[in-house]
Amino acid sequence: MKLALLLFFAAAAVCACTLLLLILRARERRLLAAAARAAYSDAPDGIGISVLCSGVTDPAQLENLLSSEYSRYEVVAVFDSRRQTAEFRALAARYRMIRVEWAPTGELEVAGVRALGRSRKRCFRRLVLVDRAFDGAAGDFDAAAAVATYDYLLPVGAGQYLVPGAVERLVAELGSEPPGTLDLVRSHLGEPAVLLSREALIAAGGFGMRPLREIPRGRRRTLWEPLLAPPEAGRHVPRRWLLLPALSLAVAFGLSVAAGWWTAAAAVVTAALVWTAAACASRAVSGTARSGLRRFIPIRRVFRYY
Repeated sequence: MKLALLLFFAAAAVCACTLLLLILRARERRLLAAAARAAYSDAPDGIGISVLCSGVTDPAQLENLLSSEYSRYEVVAVFDSRRQTAEFRALAARYRMIRVEWAPTGELEVAGVRALGRSRKRCFRRLVLVDRAFDGAAGDFDAAAAVATYDYLLPVGAGQYLVPGAVERLVAELGSEPPGTLDLVRSHLGEPAVLLSREALIAAGGFGMRPLREIPRGRRRTLWEPLLAPPEAGRHVPRRWLLLPALSLAVAFGLSVAAGWWTAAAAVVTAALVWTAAACASRAVSGTARSGLRRFIPIRRVFRYY
């Protein structure tokens, strides 16, 4: 029994240390991507990203999604003008939307699209507004993908905000491999985020067909850093309160060693490693969010998977 416990503690400690190393490595890559931001953005054949929005009606969230300075980037928002009349009119007026013609290509099954508009206030093709009868998020994302300009698609739902540098970080990850070799880049930290290639989505038949399952593992990448964050995630926790768990673990370890309870000491060390890794992950999520998001994010939200 004691051997099994020690093996369990060792496995937990290895997992915690691995997570900590992945988070620190991701931070270094984010800093490198920020330094090379201009080079990625100005490349003539650079990678383009289209953000696909379903259920996004908050003007603050749209402003956040449009805040990226990356040049080959656009936001495609799907609204139902008959259900969201006030929001639709306000958005069309704010960004001076102009109606444009659109003919479906047949790559994806799209129904219910009434009109298509593009903004004149921001840079060319910065915001695309699709008026469509709502029948589910998957249908909205398919409609947005059908009118999107670029080859990589990032679905975003209500309450999901881009963290600073997220677009550039995705571009850097895609640019680190030969063109066309990655179909999926995902992150589990913060709000779950998935960047899909258009080819993979079309091959799967749309978002309703669960396209992630069809992508081979060799064409996937996982980023151990947040790309999307919630608007707010609970109250702020003073840093001095974070010292209390550390002090408690140190006292427990000292008492266990003094009493010769080596199994208990191993358990305390394992708990300390797990707590450190989880705290670093939580700080990674809350520390990279925009100024209005810089609050403590509970650890239970850090490990939300699909």
